[in-house]
Amino acid sequence: MEEGRVELSVIVVAWNSGAALGRCLASVAGASKGMRTETVVVDNASTDGSAGTAAGRDGVRLIRNSENVGFATAVNQALSETEGEVVLLLNPDAQIGRESLRGLMAAVGADGRIGIAGCSSVDSHDRHAPGYEMSFPGQRGTSVAQAEGPGRDVAWVSGACLAARRGMVKEIGPLDEGFFMYYEDVDWCYRAREAGWRVVTVPGVEIRHDLGESAAQVSAAERARWAAESRVRFYEKHYSPGRARWLRAKMAASALLGGVWRLVPAVFSPAARDGLRAGWARARAAVGGARAGRDRT
Repeated sequence: MEEGRVELSVIVVAWNSGAALGRCLASVAGASKGMRTETVVVDNASTDGSAGTAAGRDGVRLIRNSENVGFATAVNQALSETEGEVVLLLNPDAQIGRESLRGLMAAVGADGRIGIAGCSSVDSHDRHAPGYEMSFPGQRGTSVAQAEGPGRDVAWVSGACLAARRGMVKEIGPLDEGFFMYYEDVDWCYRAREAGWRVVTVPGVEIRHDLGESAAQVSAAERARWAAESRVRFYEKHYSPGRARWLRAKMAASALLGGVWRLVPAVFSPAARDGLRAGWARARAAVGGARAGRDRT
């Protein structure tokens, strides 16, 4: 590594992230001591003071957006203004420890074929999430082959904590800004693997992730719409037109069937009504296809 070269660029995208953002940035500062690190927070027009929280941190560079441009676009803004040999995407409601950061960096450094590395997480209720999947959406049960070297080869890892090699980013490009929210990490991993890079999860590495503090401010139906639109986009981008139509049909049928089961409970239960609205949003996205105007990469 060249003397003085930035080792790690940490990118955090914030949107009304509250006190969690401060905890996230404090964890980064503690974990990266002794490393040549730069930290960039991209604030997507927060109204709760998140930008001020970032601006008040030593060693943190802030990019302020006048509107919520989505996760992928915000990450790409920071990618273009950073130079670290490894880029770490970290959710604002996540915290990373020194050993976990060192573990991710060591894995990437030990095998030049690793383009992306991720890890598991635990939340405030001690619930564990693996942070990866062995197959891609629409390919359930198609487990990826294992390669020699550090880490366990997986189909994709969560963008909540994702370490990417800069050389891989230069080869395959940044995140696809056509994904406003959700599936941009799945798509990046798919493209990395297609280009011959390894995508791995690192055993023994774990972050704290209090899932969805920002997303919780949006209705269940809106979150369901974002996720469904992104899932449809992934299908249409990576699979044949016929297979994409079949997967969309299955998705719509599943959402509609779930709605039928909630019809009676929805009369009495607000939670069931929220579920009914979310199911309707998923069905509409599946039938309508990916939203026009999002194909920007």
